[in-house]
Amino acid sequence: MRFLAWAAFLFVATPALAQTTTVPLPSPQEDATVLHLSEFAERVIKQDRIVVTLRAEATGTEATRVQSEINRRMTAALERVRSEAAIRAETRGYWVSQERPANAPPRWRGQQTLILTSLDTAATLALAGELQQGGLIMSGLNFELAPETARAAEDELTAEAIKRLRERTDRVATTMNLAVRNIRDLRVGQVGGQMPPRPMMMRAEAASGGGVPPVGEPGDTTVRVNVDAEVVLIPRGRP
Repeated sequence: MRFLAWAAFLFVATPALAQTTTVPLPSPQEDATVLHLSEFAERVIKQDRIVVTLRAEATGTEATRVQSEINRRMTAALERVRSEAAIRAETRGYWVSQERPANAPPRWRGQQTLILTSLDTAATLALAGELQQGGLIMSGLNFELAPETARAAEDELTAEAIKRLRERTDRVATTMNLAVRNIRDLRVGQVGGQMPPRPMMMRAEAASGGGVPPVGEPGDTTVRVNVDAEVVLIPRGRP
């Protein structure tokens, strides 16, 4: 009796289970069209940050004296820079090594790099000339776009590129007599700027008695944002 009852249960339950598992999944996008689009927005922006590279360099027959001279020049330079609130100083690359020329006695050479960064071009150029008079050597001068300026431009350009992409999507849909259902995938990429080549670095073997203040003029940076999207288009009037 128990066997017959269990068999009867399976006979009743099996059709229901089979009906549940064989129901086809809905395919609401069978007649949908996937549109792939790319758009961009760009802007040319004046470079607003100056970067000046100087170095304290010394040579001598004793390593300690070379170090002391580098330290003296760099300490004086840093104290002067600290009086300029708009200019940021950073030191890099301190080294001292021995040279052995072929036809001369061994000597020690050392140097330390000082980098000045500021949004105030005029003040930085003037200070660079003053530091040259104090014994530092000019190594390089470069202009760039400040990070905060670049980020603000990228945010605005992203919104502009997305607006262009949406307008273009609507035009394509209208041309095909379709309607936009949704944007399935949106990617923002290649955010950045194109800058002109860096100027050639200047080099001098010894500091001169009177440094000449450098002259510089900032250039332009082109900031560009690309957006890519997959848009689902459906026949007009379809929910």
